[in-house]
Amino acid sequence: MRPWMLEAPPAEPSDADLIAFGRALEARDPGLLPPGTTRWLFLDWLTAQGFLLHGSPQAGIQEFEVRQAVDLSSDGFSNRAGVYATPDGLWALMYALRNRSRVARMVNMALQIRKEGGWSTMRYFLSLAPRGPAVPDGRSLLSPGWVYVLPLQGFDPMPPYEWPGMGTVREPQWVSPDPVRPLFRVPVAPDDFPLPVRTHEAARVDARCAADPWGFPWLEEEAVTPPHRPC
Repeated sequence: MRPWMLEAPPAEPSDADLIAFGRALEARDPGLLPPGTTRWLFLDWLTAQGFLLHGSPQAGIQEFEVRQAVDLSSDGFSNRAGVYATPDGLWALMYALRNRSRVARMVNMALQIRKEGGWSTMRYFLSLAPRGPAVPDGRSLLSPGWVYVLPLQGFDPMPPYEWPGMGTVREPQWVSPDPVRPLFRVPVAPDDFPLPVRTHEAARVDARCAADPWGFPWLEEEAVTPPHRPC
């Protein structure tokens, strides 16, 4: 594992949390969650109930349309036309919280590696390239957003694949070839994201990506080789 491949902080919902989660789901109303509820735990709990998530800074989306993905990844799955969703709360938060008016590019990752006896825990990475001058803290480029809860039906998961130097990997990415209507949405804020947010210069990383498409995250001088998720 590379040092920038981060794990979610250790946390488990309490019995009181689980009761609140169930009430909020039944009512399709996240406003029923008690103040201070850890939102990413609620989101991951929703995926355990059989739902998928789609993060967006836009409020009021009534239907997700099929669109051609704009993704620099070399795998064919990530470039399919469709509606994309994930069974991972933290990955959904990355897309919900990025402030598009201030962010020129996002380089991010959610990834598991096959190990003897099963899969590793999910590992994450998030770096944002600001529009304009550099900023000292990537979290300043986050803003409130929404995570939409979607039905699982009609979605296909991204299959595991072989990555040179890493072995067999899988990403929590699903796609539907048809439009999807969300069931409800969960408001989220920058403080809901529990991991560090790095920053980078868009032009520099774009040039490194063009020279070495598999060199994710292109921020360090040494070569690195997990799958990349720039967009």
